[in-house]
Amino acid sequence: MSMMSAERIKTILRHIAPPRHIRFILCTTMVGLVLFSLIRIALLLNNLDLVNVGVASSLSTLLKALYWGVRFDISFTTKLLLLPLAVIGVGAVVGRFNRWFGAVATWCTVVLMSVALMLDIVDIPFYDYTHFHINPTLVLGYLSTDASQAFNLIVGESSYIACAIVVCVVVVLYGLFTLRIARHYGLYEPRNDSRLRTIIYVVLLGGLIPFTVRGMSFNVRPLKGFEAAISDNGFINTLGINPVEPFVAGLISNYNRIFPMMDSAEAYAYVRNELGRDEHLAKRVDAKPSPWKNVVIIVQEGNSAERLQREGDDKALLSNLDRLIRQGLYFENAYSTSTQTSYGIYGLVTSMPPYLDLHPLKDGLQHPLNTIFEQLSKRDAISTIFFVPHDHNFDNVTSFLRMQGFERVVSRLDYGVETDDIWGVDDHVMFDYALQQIDDEQRQGNSVVAVLLTCTNHAPFNPPVVEGFTPKAADDEERAIEYGDWAMNRFLEMASTKEWFDETLFVITSDHGRFVREDYVMSESIFHIPVLFYSPKHIVSEVRSDIVAQADIVPTAISMLGKEYYNRAMGIDLTTESREYVVYSSANYFACRSRKWLYVHSPTSNTDTLYDLEAEGDARLRNVAREHPDVVERMCYHARATIQAGWDIHNDIEQTQISKQ
Repeated sequence: MSMMSAERIKTILRHIAPPRHIRFILCTTMVGLVLFSLIRIALLLNNLDLVNVGVASSLSTLLKALYWGVRFDISFTTKLLLLPLAVIGVGAVVGRFNRWFGAVATWCTVVLMSVALMLDIVDIPFYDYTHFHINPTLVLGYLSTDASQAFNLIVGESSYIACAIVVCVVVVLYGLFTLRIARHYGLYEPRNDSRLRTIIYVVLLGGLIPFTVRGMSFNVRPLKGFEAAISDNGFINTLGINPVEPFVAGLISNYNRIFPMMDSAEAYAYVRNELGRDEHLAKRVDAKPSPWKNVVIIVQEGNSAERLQREGDDKALLSNLDRLIRQGLYFENAYSTSTQTSYGIYGLVTSMPPYLDLHPLKDGLQHPLNTIFEQLSKRDAISTIFFVPHDHNFDNVTSFLRMQGFERVVSRLDYGVETDDIWGVDDHVMFDYALQQIDDEQRQGNSVVAVLLTCTNHAPFNPPVVEGFTPKAADDEERAIEYGDWAMNRFLEMASTKEWFDETLFVITSDHGRFVREDYVMSESIFHIPVLFYSPKHIVSEVRSDIVAQADIVPTAISMLGKEYYNRAMGIDLTTESREYVVYSSANYFACRSRKWLYVHSPTSNTDTLYDLEAEGDARLRNVAREHPDVVERMCYHARATIQAGWDIHNDIEQTQISKQ
């Protein structure tokens, strides 16, 4: 009797057990979730130093972040496997789940999950370098500009090669496992299953979708990124997020160039009022006597002001710049437009603000913006030259610069030096050639306005062995920083022997900073850049604490040069004006900074973070947004208006905004 009962129970269980296709979905889902968790743990182990930097996190907070990570993974995986589940449902409705339905369901699972795992693994070295999750604009920007150079960048860095190997191994193993499970459950076999049972399970799983996309909760809305913000530690707040979902969302929005920060006319009116400009956002800067005939702007790759000894770094990697600062006009609170060289070039050349998650050298309407360089290039006896060490077409740089007023763009092939480095010639080679070109222009009686962009201090780091350069650091990255500092100083020493040296205003700055230490949601070291105006005969030593945007550098330099121009951009002349706020962005955030406050907003997770920069100790790193809603509102409005108006001007719709007012 008991045996018959056992048999009956087995029969009942057999009839109510999930059909083979459903078991396939459940099995591959569970394996995917385990892999996502393992990758998150790998990200954590790779960044353990960030857990207790700035605002320390307790073990309970760390475990809570990992718990949120599982919830985000479940939410994302549910959306990922909707397609194979739909295929199974269609097969059930048709009445015979044949081999074609099985093959489609299997390969949809393999491809979708493999791509997701690949992106999740690649996010680890990406985060290590940028300190934010993988972003489609940056990735596609590299691949679309020069795929071969992107490949060389990967093979030139050992950690990237290791990551590529791990990606291949994980993707292949997951694919083989999925195919094996598909065969195990007979997905390719055209046998009949209980049609009703399959439909019931598909409906049941479909009914669970609203629950799973909410992270296994009964909230009224799907899981949102801001819910992962559980502490004042920036890394902990990003640890729980599955980086693939915002990447996919960004990829989709990458083809939508509408910029919905705020109403365009309202933004334009606000910016006009803030800058004190006319209806065309223009302000005339008159000519005036000046001791200078030339301006040379040295833009060092990834040179954070946080590396200076005056900022507390005791490694003395920028010893020459530290010394030069004591001899010139230095702005200690200057910030780059964003985190990438393309934004640095754009902000410097056009004096315009950042555009979140867009590529300013390629996206939007590409047309002349009536930059200061364009105005200068139309005058006799003024030569505008931009020097880059790498290929002329990388990041669309040459086309953009020529459009914005540079008569010449000097690039890799112009130097006459063979090199297999992916970033072109070494800094000192570019500087030597630039000296020759400035000499030639001087002999022809021309003034020179030149920009020199260095690149040796860029990963993969490969500082050269060159006579006169004796590095102290053993680390390749730190040696590259030392080399960049040495090459810059060597250029100035050689220039000091030229007749035109005393008639030249030198500006030393950077395209963007680099991660030095963890502090705020967006590490300040990534944006904090040096801005030094140097001319030992005519400038006395001074350190100013004004808030400075990258966009202010050229208007100030050309004003000091004494040339008349119309400022139709958002940079200001620091010799006569000041600003309350500076706006900058990364791929995932935008920020507004004053002397007292730093406001950071994440559009993807809709989170506001506010820091009191005048607070003492760890209190400076606490999010006080809830205590100061008025400050949040004011700084958020300023940032949105600045970014919106800038993008509208970038797309040549200024007249549209005026007509709306």
